[in-house]
Amino acid sequence: MTFLSALLLKCLQELNEERTIYSIYHLLVGKKSSQTLQDAHLFQLAPFFKTLPNLRRSQFNHDIQFLIKQHYVDYNPNTLMGRVTDKGSKAYLAYFEKTTIPQYLNGLKFQDTTLPMWKRLTLLVQVLSYMNHVENRYYPVTRDPDIQMWVKGYLYNHKRKMGDLAPILHEELTTLLKTPFPEDPVTIIWRLSGYQMIGYTDKQTAEFLNLEQTEYHFRFLNALHYCIEQIVANPNQFQIMYSLVKDLYKRIPLTKTAAKTAELLAMNNTVRKVAFLRNLKQSTIEDHIIEIAMNDPSFSIEPFIGPQLAKEIVAAAQQLKVKKLKPIKEQIPAATYFQIRLALARLGGEG
Repeated sequence: MTFLSALLLKCLQELNEERTIYSIYHLLVGKKSSQTLQDAHLFQLAPFFKTLPNLRRSQFNHDIQFLIKQHYVDYNPNTLMGRVTDKGSKAYLAYFEKTTIPQYLNGLKFQDTTLPMWKRLTLLVQVLSYMNHVENRYYPVTRDPDIQMWVKGYLYNHKRKMGDLAPILHEELTTLLKTPFPEDPVTIIWRLSGYQMIGYTDKQTAEFLNLEQTEYHFRFLNALHYCIEQIVANPNQFQIMYSLVKDLYKRIPLTKTAAKTAELLAMNNTVRKVAFLRNLKQSTIEDHIIEIAMNDPSFSIEPFIGPQLAKEIVAAAQQLKVKKLKPIKEQIPAATYFQIRLALARLGGEG
């Protein structure tokens, strides 16, 4: 069994036949719809959000078909839902007993931070390495104009301390890659380029570590997410590394449109007023409120649902062992669908 097969089975198991198989595809590629964002929270799948942004739908279908042929999944083509069989459950659980799931992975939290930080780091390391050897002729590891502009700006702002940057960065990376760093340091180190040294590709590094490429990809993300956690928690200890992420990292990862709604709600505007001000449907603003409630524990949902009703909804969901709205609505007809989603959103954030 491959890492991806085991991961797909785990995701299907968590969905409990309450969503179609394509909700997993949308989760892995990072579709920022209100449904996918809420599913990430409700089904405890936030770590895997946008971890495979380049996954093609055809490849996903191929992987699902493999699981069906192996009798790991019973698939209903009419509902597009899949149920993990006993054989499939035993197989993926056995796999993850031998191969641990990356524990620092947090795709939903770091989706917009990871790749730009990595590109900035690789280019900064390369530039500083060539500067140390007084050589300015080389091919940059990235031709991304935004990344190149950022590195140029950073070096310009620190030109008086230029000679100190390389040893300080080296010290910061050394500290980050020491225990309890969750992966083999080679996972990151060998990907870096420097003076007359070309970093390994992800495929080459995976082969060196004797890992299938998909598992290496997830372990690479795990390593970067661990680093980001440490950096934002200790900005004074990792000053250069913090510079790489401080304009990217969001403590509360909201979409731009939800963040705008949050600002207006903070001014004590009603849902209807916010919808009017933004020229959006009320249902869209409600989607934003769900997103805010999922990501910001300090956001009070009491203006939209009383504590007692919220408790009843959560209790019903736990009793029914479902997160579908309709069965809960049938049990608690006084609740609106928005209120049910809101209570479940807060439940998912606490789960």
